Amino acid sequence: MSLNSYAVLDFFSVLLRLLLALAVLLLAVAFHRRLPFESSPERIKTQEERFYLLFSLSWVLVILNVVSWPLLYLVLQSFIPEWPQAMCIYGIMQIGAGSEGVSRFLPGLITTLQFAKPALVFISGAWFVLYLVNRQSTMAPLTGRLVVILMILGLLSAGDALIEGLYLAIPKREVFLSTGCCTSTAAEDSRATRFLPQAMFGSQYRPWLNRAYYGVNLAMVLGLAFFGVRAPHTGVRRALPWLVAGALISLAVNCTFLTEIAAPVLLHRPHHCPYDLLGEVPESVVGVVFFVLGCFAVGWAACVAWIATPCARTPFLAATIRNVLSLALFCYVSSLVIMLMELSLA
Repeated sequence: MSLNSYAVLDFFSVLLRLLLALAVLLLAVAFHRRLPFESSPERIKTQEERFYLLFSLSWVLVILNVVSWPLLYLVLQSFIPEWPQAMCIYGIMQIGAGSEGVSRFLPGLITTLQFAKPALVFISGAWFVLYLVNRQSTMAPLTGRLVVILMILGLLSAGDALIEGLYLAIPKREVFLSTGCCTSTAAEDSRATRFLPQAMFGSQYRPWLNRAYYGVNLAMVLGLAFFGVRAPHTGVRRALPWLVAGALISLAVNCTFLTEIAAPVLLHRPHHCPYDLLGEVPESVVGVVFFVLGCFAVGWAACVAWIATPCARTPFLAATIRNVLSLALFCYVSSLVIMLMELSLA
């Protein structure tokens, strides 16, 4: 186990998240079994008091889930000076590759965490937005669904904490670092351009990728500006599947653009590694954070529209969806502006 200030902080966070996740899971299961689906106003106050402890613990768990995502990359960044062969976070992620000992599980654990962290943040945000919708209703019709989501969130949070704890606890110092950095063959195999249709674009993919990046993001900005602000509520609900599809397409295009075009320009060398931006160009990470938040906000709006069906005819549900889509619009515009400024100044 590699110990530094970030690793100790992360390990403490893992223990706290594990305890909270188990507490939330057990309370959610217990309360779901005896959930009183009463609709009388007198019962609502009693129901809210009963779930006060569960929702209070859930708030803390949601915050810790969000914080754990950037904290993981800070821990990986802090490991770089301990391995001279690793020049960036990608090199740290390769520790244990090819080993026959217990450290052979390290690459798989860190890969799992990279998918688990955004999933946890997305589910946490969806629960938060649905919680706000439920609080605005006098009858609290979404309480049962919120408890079910908390059961899922508690289970996933506990699994994520266990995996992260294993990653921190497994010894790394005696492991041979077989792949040092992203310039290696393994990194080339993981580059985003391997997904591009070479028969269509050929080796001159940069102009096409530039047009795709700006075209897709501008289309999302226009779509969110119209459906999130000007369209009626029924039009917003019909447009949500298209907005979700656009967000998924923009996610794929932006990841490829960041790896193939933005990273080499911002790093001032032909180096296709977005992980290096965290240490060398940290201000560019702000644009990435805005973009991810914009994608998540589109998904959160869809979750509210599709899950909060008992509140479908209430005006505050339409207002919440518009507010979330407005947040997505702001994030998409901010991400695009920041990226344009960074590339123009590089």
